Amino acid sequence: MAGIDYSRAGVEIREIFSFTKASLAEALQQIKKENPDMGCVILSTCNRTEVWLHGGDISPFGLLCRLKGVEEDAYRSFFQHRQGKEAVHYLMELACGLRSQIFGEDQILTQVKQAIGFSRAYQSADTVLEVLFRDAVTAAKRVKTDLRLTAVNRSMAVGTLELLEEKLGTLENKKCMVIGNGEMGRLAAAELRGRGCQVLMTLRQYKGRDAIIPAGCRAIPYEERMAYLPQMDIVLSATSSPHYTIKKEAVEALELPNPVTIVDLAVPRDVDPRLKDCHQLSVYDVDDLGGALREEDVAQTQKARELLSEYEGEFSHWYDFREWVPLVQHIGEVTGQEVAWRSQKAIRELEIPQETGKILSQAVSVAAQKSVAKLLYGLREYLDAQQLKICMEGLRRSLEEDGE
Repeated sequence: MAGIDYSRAGVEIREIFSFTKASLAEALQQIKKENPDMGCVILSTCNRTEVWLHGGDISPFGLLCRLKGVEEDAYRSFFQHRQGKEAVHYLMELACGLRSQIFGEDQILTQVKQAIGFSRAYQSADTVLEVLFRDAVTAAKRVKTDLRLTAVNRSMAVGTLELLEEKLGTLENKKCMVIGNGEMGRLAAAELRGRGCQVLMTLRQYKGRDAIIPAGCRAIPYEERMAYLPQMDIVLSATSSPHYTIKKEAVEALELPNPVTIVDLAVPRDVDPRLKDCHQLSVYDVDDLGGALREEDVAQTQKARELLSEYEGEFSHWYDFREWVPLVQHIGEVTGQEVAWRSQKAIRELEIPQETGKILSQAVSVAAQKSVAKLLYGLREYLDAQQLKICMEGLRRSLEEDGE
């Protein structure tokens, strides 16, 4: 895999490599067409973009740069590259929030699930990536169930509220407008209401019927957002729009009687970066969220890594064994045929109808096939990769000699 995230690049660089749903669909279709035998998953969030590949010999970083039409040398220093067990270890930690800007946040688990689901929908994820991401999600759920990575619920929405309280003090009765009706917008609106804010949420006309408005919030037309802005104390923007939702020229045409705090939760950014220099405005983006690791998180992090190591080991066992699956299936089939042949005399002596005898013989064959396969698959639990290779090679030779 190759990835760019908040730890190595600011939002102005990350947004170059971000994807909307539409552009992600186009990218996966293009990759599948050009590399039909390669598995690919693309994870794109406000804090990171990562390309995961299996079964090909191309560079994930190079692939991403080609998709975005940029020169590799200009952005090479912003990317991290991982492969093999290092990549597996990283994904396990990522899915449960250990690698997040807001430590232990829950949203990344959903984003990892969505990434593999999106790739599956466009048939770009192969079996290895399917199993890896499934195991990472399962491991993350186990960590979330068994451990408390933080003393309080952590998400980008909560991080936003902490930032606002740090800058503004109490949020009670503050007038807020949330631009965007997606998951992040709804989470942020609900958190603001929970702090006693008066919350407006923009709604595009074509989404009116299907939109979910958090309790206590009032919907306003998206097109009227700038008319409401001068009345607000706080504005949050969290859309997937490729264009700015708040432009410098539009704000300059307004008269702002009071200071307005704007938080841009989108990547690519929703808010024109030039607004950071405007009078009466305080503008923050996702790079302003987060915080230091809490003392109580340190011990829990160690426990989480111990738990994750179990899932890493299970995936490693599966990965090492997968090359032997065709041999196991073949041994099962040969054994089933052999047992069915050896049982023919006993079946004939039962003096049952011929058709019933065929059904019984087939059942015996299938039962023998499944039993042998179960025993051979069970070797994964007791042998390391080298021992397993010796064992399976011995079975292969024995089968070949027996066939002669």
